[in-house]
Amino acid sequence: TVTGSVYGFGRNSTITGPNNAGDGAKIPSDYSDFQTGFRVGLPLIKNKLFFFTNEEITRRNEPIFYGAGDPGSLVDVATANKISNYLVTNYGFNPGEIGNYNIYSRSNKFFNRLDWNISDKHQLSIRNNYVTSEASNLERDVANFRFGSMDFKQVNNQNSTVAELKSRFKNGNVTNNLILGYSDIQDYREPSSPSIAGNNANSNSFPQTEISYNGGTIFLGNDREATVFNMKQKTFEITDNVTFFKGKHTFLVGTHNEIYSINYGFVNSWNGRIAYRNLDEFLAGKVNRVRGSYSFGDNTRDNLFNNPYAKFNVGLYSLYAQDEIQISDKFKLSPGIRFDVTSTDSPALSSKTASTPVDTNAGTTYTVGTQLNKIDNKFFGQVLVSPRLGFNYDVNGDKSLVIRGGTGIFTGKIPFAWLGYAFYNDGVGYGSFDINNRAAATNKGDVLKDGAKNFAFNNGQANLTQVDVISNDFKMPQVFRNSLAVDYATKNGYKFTVEGLYTKTINDLKFQQVNLKDSVKYFSYDTQKQMPIYLSGGATGQRLNTGFSNAYQLTNTSQGYRYSVTLQASKTYIFGLNFNMAYTYGESYDLTNGIRNSMESNWQLNQSLTPNDPKLSYSNFDTRHRIIGSIGQIIKWNKNQNTTITGVISAQSGAPFTWGFVNSTIANTPQAAGLAYVFKDEAEATKYFVDKKNASGTVTETAAQQATNFINFVNGDEYL
Repeated sequence: TVTGSVYGFGRNSTITGPNNAGDGAKIPSDYSDFQTGFRVGLPLIKNKLFFFTNEEITRRNEPIFYGAGDPGSLVDVATANKISNYLVTNYGFNPGEIGNYNIYSRSNKFFNRLDWNISDKHQLSIRNNYVTSEASNLERDVANFRFGSMDFKQVNNQNSTVAELKSRFKNGNVTNNLILGYSDIQDYREPSSPSIAGNNANSNSFPQTEISYNGGTIFLGNDREATVFNMKQKTFEITDNVTFFKGKHTFLVGTHNEIYSINYGFVNSWNGRIAYRNLDEFLAGKVNRVRGSYSFGDNTRDNLFNNPYAKFNVGLYSLYAQDEIQISDKFKLSPGIRFDVTSTDSPALSSKTASTPVDTNAGTTYTVGTQLNKIDNKFFGQVLVSPRLGFNYDVNGDKSLVIRGGTGIFTGKIPFAWLGYAFYNDGVGYGSFDINNRAAATNKGDVLKDGAKNFAFNNGQANLTQVDVISNDFKMPQVFRNSLAVDYATKNGYKFTVEGLYTKTINDLKFQQVNLKDSVKYFSYDTQKQMPIYLSGGATGQRLNTGFSNAYQLTNTSQGYRYSVTLQASKTYIFGLNFNMAYTYGESYDLTNGIRNSMESNWQLNQSLTPNDPKLSYSNFDTRHRIIGSIGQIIKWNKNQNTTITGVISAQSGAPFTWGFVNSTIANTPQAAGLAYVFKDEAEATKYFVDKKNASGTVTETAAQQATNFINFVNGDEYL
């Protein structure tokens, strides 16, 4: 029998609600989101060989809110035009669209599967999934305004094939499930700005430029993460599970292995990353911070794009066993154990690393995982043991009351991008510069004309490099997880569940800036010495090793935990109505959220008073309050036809946030997010404010006025 169907889903602005993320206005008519496809299944050989295919395309066009002058936007039209005109007049660069802007996403998906009944004991299935997709990327919100030049196209192509062989032996008392998989992924980005240098080594790609403005940031130029971005990953997977039955026991023994070959073709800020403290300094050409990376060899974009420097392999290997014991008709116990081993190549290591001096003040505010001069770049290789135990107790034997739970250790993995940085920022193949606090200095040249690299070289940072290292004893993440739940079903069909989860960190992540001298002072208001202010370090600066612009380290921590409690109720009525409602309360604590793709960003954007020794705080993944529910009605017209109407609700409390400084910190570190001290009253605030003056030296706002405004703002905010 041949079966098939054609399907399509879609919506446009007509059937889409208002912009609840912005000003509540109607969604612009440019919005559309469509998905269409077909599927066909048929036997090629009756009862022997079957084929199934599903082909699908998606198309989405999405207007971007918060254009210049829009309600809630960071900038008005006059400011945006002022910036555009300045750049066109002085540098011949058009930063792009300031108003309405559309981004898009497109994908084509092809899924094909063969199922072969080899015999009554063996079944083989082979499936292939091929996906091509591309999307433009420009984001704006109340705190960030991006000119159109920041847009880029991301292309992702994936091709994966999986073969699965299921076998039965000894009259079904022994089964085997063998899975072999292979995938090939390429992910690359193409900037939309016309100023990309290409093969012209004498041309400069206009750098990503950041201007602090009204508590937010204005971005323009080429996105620093898109100018050189070309990732390729090949993965081979083998899994084999053997299950056999003996008496009250169901044994499972298996292995799961993943082998990755990765070409990490990403150069962070190849075009430069330029930062200004405010709009006036931007228009006056007073740059404050200049960062970037470059190859010591052929530094043309085409060469770096087509010949990734960071190439490495990763292996994830595991063995596991479990015994499901039916101790009685009511009670089942499931002990198990798993062994995990990770392997990878050893990155090259700059000879400068071994010559890094020991900080005489080490331990004042932080302790490194491994001192730079002791890094050997040999990590992983440990056997991580994960014992587990689960149970299920059917109290009355009729599933009306079930108590279930479990405890155990679970091992995860890290994003391989962090490994990629260790291979790319090895201090051997690439140079790096990070020249900071330049707004009040006398600079040589114009960074937007000379280019970031030339400017850095001309102002004292020639031939430096950056290293991203991993501590010698680094382990993959591990947690100790526990759960306990009670399911209760009434005679009239209501079902209730109470479930608690508690997870304690064994090995989690911590990022540190390990080239920072631990020489500090404290401001007088900081009586408990919570926020160290790092000293400039004299003639050699803050850096332990003056050959490094920066040095970051990924290490482990055992700090962190999370818990949650869930209440759930459900019921299906005989007349077709059904509902399911659940409420969860939970809290989560960690040292870092680990959501950034680089060690540097994870450190710079960690909102901590002591970023090299962060304290336990609410996680970005803190759940707190969450409600999920559905209600549906099935209407039966006859034996073969019915209609289902379903409504869904999902609500969650907002994400944690802190008050601080954007693109700035008073701690005198390279941090990009500094926490704010909240003065207790106006008298204390007045001591630390200074009169604000214009360019001619006239006081525009006294310290007392600023203190009054600050305290009024604090008193007007419930959180503060």
